[in-house]
Amino acid sequence: MAFEEDPVRAMVASGMALIAATYGLARFGYGLFLPRFSETFQMGSAIAGFIQAGSFLSFCLAAVLALRLAARPRLVVMCAGITAALGSMGVALAPNVDFLGMSVVLAGAGAGFATPGLVTFIERNIAPARQESAQTIVNAGTGAGIVVAGILMLLTTGQWRLGWVAIAALVTVAAIATLRADRGTDRAVGRDRPVGPPSQVRVRDLMPLAWPIAAAVLAGASSAAIWTFGRTVMAASRPADETYSILAWMVLGAFGVLGMTAGKIVQAWSPRTAWNLTSLAMAGATVVLGVAPGSPFTAYTSVALFAASYTALCGVLIIWAIRLVPDCAAEGTAALFIALAIGQALGSATLGVLFDHVSPVLAFTVAGILGILAVLPATKCRPDTSSRPALRQRTP
Repeated sequence: MAFEEDPVRAMVASGMALIAATYGLARFGYGLFLPRFSETFQMGSAIAGFIQAGSFLSFCLAAVLALRLAARPRLVVMCAGITAALGSMGVALAPNVDFLGMSVVLAGAGAGFATPGLVTFIERNIAPARQESAQTIVNAGTGAGIVVAGILMLLTTGQWRLGWVAIAALVTVAAIATLRADRGTDRAVGRDRPVGPPSQVRVRDLMPLAWPIAAAVLAGASSAAIWTFGRTVMAASRPADETYSILAWMVLGAFGVLGMTAGKIVQAWSPRTAWNLTSLAMAGATVVLGVAPGSPFTAYTSVALFAASYTALCGVLIIWAIRLVPDCAAEGTAALFIALAIGQALGSATLGVLFDHVSPVLAFTVAGILGILAVLPATKCRPDTSSRPALRQRTP
């Protein structure tokens, strides 16, 4: 997407960098480094799953707090940078598994602050006609961050703590750049007055999102298999070749950038159809990885499909919120991402326990079934709102 104004390009680029840092590095970096954590701290799959679940739940709490601070989006973005950076530094310095767990949980909160803050930043800095595309481009930063995480892993082999120091530094730089790119008024979209505080959002205002919320919980539980244990099962399948699983994680990130096409998918069909396609693709990829984690072609293809479909799925959630509750798009987006994270927390904890008792094939198959079930709530969404063409600014 080509932007005519440098400030607009700066907003999109810095926002994408913040998502890359808070999601791809501080949040999902846990799954990449999990084999090293397990080796260093001697923790089993159940403990690993519960730590990741705590990270997803801290995301939820941060997103709720971000809603309370919706009138102060700059503070929300600052909180994203501070929590992700401090948590990442805590991981780097962790002397034991308890400290590691608390640090991972704190780092996960950064992503919960980032999404609502950036939705508001984009609304007040970018013209309405460009906002859907801008939101999905920024959201695709997760994939870019995962690629960077893989590079850090390769560069810090045997010294994983240095990788997390680098993550803390990258989060800080991205947060500062995003704050500098925000102009803080609606002048970027043709208005002369500052944006006022948002109107009070009540639960009933978000009721149109009830079925998408249910779908997001199921999809989140399904995605937890690869996000938490994907690298672990690949590493275990080829214990003498660690580079194999790290490169697979980088493939996952690279194809995650394809999530930028989510807007075009929705324009071609509808959010409901796009959700069904991406959810089923993600579920299929999860099952395939569980069956053949040691086959390079099969595993790399499955993680690539998973990444592209997951990122596109997240983009669909954003567009669903924008179209179904246009007057409270930031709050709607947060609600859907909270539902996704709750599902991921439940999935991580459950799968962690399963991994201690059953084979990876069965655990990943269970996760895939949950992804298939995520299609059912989407069929209940009203079709008359799925083709709404225009975005509206939030009511000041």
